[in-house]
Amino acid sequence: MVGQWAKVGLGIIVLFCAASAYGQADQSELVQPVDVYLRSARIALQTNPPEYARAMRNLELARKHYPENYEVHLVLGTVWADKDEIDSMVAEYDLARKYATKEEWEKKAKNLDKVIDGKWLDRFNRGVSLLGQSDSLADLAGQEADSTKADSLRRVVDEIRVMSADALRQCTLLRPRDFRSYATRGLVGQRRGQQESALDDFVMSERLFHEVEFGDSTTNWYDTTVFFAGPQGEKTPAFNAFEAKYKKLSEEKRTRYTNLMRSLGATYYDLQKWPEAIAVNRRYHAMFPKDINTIVTLADIFSRTGNDREAYKWQESVVREDPSSKDTWYNMGIFYYNTAIRFQDSMAQAERALANNDKDTNAKAARRGFWEKSLDNFAKAIPRFSKVVEIDPKDQETWRLLAICYYSAATLASDDRVIEDAGERARYLQDASSITHGAESPFSQPELWDSARTTLEKAAGFFPENAVICKMMKIALAQLGRADELKTWQSKCP
Repeated sequence: MVGQWAKVGLGIIVLFCAASAYGQADQSELVQPVDVYLRSARIALQTNPPEYARAMRNLELARKHYPENYEVHLVLGTVWADKDEIDSMVAEYDLARKYATKEEWEKKAKNLDKVIDGKWLDRFNRGVSLLGQSDSLADLAGQEADSTKADSLRRVVDEIRVMSADALRQCTLLRPRDFRSYATRGLVGQRRGQQESALDDFVMSERLFHEVEFGDSTTNWYDTTVFFAGPQGEKTPAFNAFEAKYKKLSEEKRTRYTNLMRSLGATYYDLQKWPEAIAVNRRYHAMFPKDINTIVTLADIFSRTGNDREAYKWQESVVREDPSSKDTWYNMGIFYYNTAIRFQDSMAQAERALANNDKDTNAKAARRGFWEKSLDNFAKAIPRFSKVVEIDPKDQETWRLLAICYYSAATLASDDRVIEDAGERARYLQDASSITHGAESPFSQPELWDSARTTLEKAAGFFPENAVICKMMKIALAQLGRADELKTWQSKCP
């Protein structure tokens, strides 16, 4: 009897252990209906304060067993929204949208846009605010005399810009088709020196702007030769249609778009992507033909790429738009001055080639060509710098440049190595005279050297310690045979 009870007891123990094991398996492995998980999660979220950990345990189990149930992802997205975890929130909402039918989505997610819009606006304002703060601190860093403090400020500036970029990155997740997020992040990238990523953002921003505001996603906006100008530079029907759409935009949107185009053109310029930089600036010029900065930029790009004819055309158009501006005349003078210096450098290279082989006919021809172009451009710079000092006689830097131009033109005109025939040199000098002063009578070398002397003396008054000006002055006086004045300058700068 005892043995039988012992067997019964053993059986009970075995059954109890089995039941316990079954209970454990039931608690961890038994799959509940999806509604059970969702109800438990919602109850946990409705407590005060919300029990996020309990809600997440139920939702994670629901997602594990029902990965294509849109409501599970929708509630998960709501949890992440409450916790302000944008990346996770967007990922779950995207899955919810993927698995829901159109009717289900419209029914269950009707308030979702408000949540996303609120999050987007918060992040966008944060990104813009941080960008503004960083710019203010960057200005302070630039004014700080203590290099240690300046470096410390710059590190803070970079940290703030990283935060700004991240806030704007989240904006692109929240509203992937809002061009403002990309445009502003592009500005942050520009400030951080990340030109390639900034360019990507600006291009994306412009494409979205055209799709949303102009209803056009197919136009090749860089084919400006075809799109914006006909054979004689006239506006095409395609451009007129675009311009009509542009004028219908609100003032805010027009301003945003023009700022975007400026940023896009500047980034192409900084990256030296010249065809694209030309295209964007041409497009901007077609819209705003009197914008001086665009005209100057186009002239500079054409000069850098060796298209001097186009460069001259664009540069000369500046003064037609702004004839009374000192800056306009100065920019034109600088343009011709820089072009002349570039040709002088090329002439020096040809001379080095001739030093190795004085019978190199190609090098001789190249040297002569560069000599002609250098003289021509110094001559063109002179009246433009003269106009600047006429407007502002105290402009020290322009007096210095004007003196260099006169001196350089006189030096080139006196160089008998390039053109041995004095009569031929005189003809070139007359051409230069016509450019500089509109003179009809021959402009002799002494007259040119005397102009160099006069402007060098003026420049020396502003820059008395400048050894280069002093050396030029002594050479000019020697060319003019003014021995007494030369003695005086010898003592000034031996």
